[in-house]
Amino acid sequence: MPVDVFFRSAEDVGAKTNQLDQVKELFLKISPVKEGDIVAVKIHPGEYGNTTYIRPVLVRTVVDLVREAGGIPFVTDTTTLYKGMKLNAADLIWAAAMNGFTQASMNAPFIVADGLLGDDAVKVDLDGSILKDITVASAIAKADSMIVLSHGKGHPGSGFGGAVKNLGMGCLDKEGKTKVHEVGRPTIDPEKCTGCGDCIDICAWDALVLGDAHANVDWNLCRGELACVDSCPQEAIIAPDGVDVEMQKLLGEAAFGPIKCLTGRIGYINWIYDLTPGCDCFNFSAPHFADDVGITASTNPVAIDAATVDLINRKMRHHGRSITDVWGVDPVVHLKYAEQIGCGSMEYSLVE
Repeated sequence: MPVDVFFRSAEDVGAKTNQLDQVKELFLKISPVKEGDIVAVKIHPGEYGNTTYIRPVLVRTVVDLVREAGGIPFVTDTTTLYKGMKLNAADLIWAAAMNGFTQASMNAPFIVADGLLGDDAVKVDLDGSILKDITVASAIAKADSMIVLSHGKGHPGSGFGGAVKNLGMGCLDKEGKTKVHEVGRPTIDPEKCTGCGDCIDICAWDALVLGDAHANVDWNLCRGELACVDSCPQEAIIAPDGVDVEMQKLLGEAAFGPIKCLTGRIGYINWIYDLTPGCDCFNFSAPHFADDVGITASTNPVAIDAATVDLINRKMRHHGRSITDVWGVDPVVHLKYAEQIGCGSMEYSLVE
């Protein structure tokens, strides 16, 4: 049976009904919050330098609704594998505050779910076709319920980033993220490498070292997150063939981890504005690849993402393009693997 995905269009926003009004209406349709719940409000506060993440005022709206429902909210995100302002909890809290996510602006504390160094987690059995277990950030795993707020946008590895990616990457600690990324461990083309050292500086894990003539990758240290590939001016760092497909398979299965921790206690809202090609983890915001769409909400992460992708494609259709064309990566792969492991269904009914 198709799952309900509720939709409010960007075209309906105006003086009488703004985005905050739409969020308030949609929240009541998908909220799992019960009286006394400690509620994780999962967001991505954006890398420092990015300007197109979900706005703090929208997060504040959700936080206030959680409080009205009797919940005890905290806003949360997890540390990253790449070098930036989210590698550890201290920097992540600082970067979030710089982007406007503070207790004063949100009416809730910002807590880094996987701890100071990104190693505070709960191991969850998955028994997937690839992943047998995954590690979920402890503050998320131990919450009573969760609202997942996702910015629908492009992504170089998964084609699209929404609710499933927010679960299968954003809710994991560093060990869990590594399990999803390690299929991306690259190699060096010695004929192209000039030994400039740019990649050495970009790697957070000291996995790249300079030899006598060129750089080398230590696969024992490499996490596979591939920031090094873009850092190389000679294009000498080569990602494995088919890495986008293999990583998406892992991403889809990993999304089941937080769902198992909070079975039936998660609501999802996708904010489909500022459709940038890259993730909010980029330290810049590129021009939009499609017009604003609106806001979707559901209790099913696969259905909400399937609907979101379809709505984006509807916007792009008159240009003869789809979201797959942005990076040459079809996001349906990770949605199908999420469906297969039990995260939800791709069959949906759009309720406008």
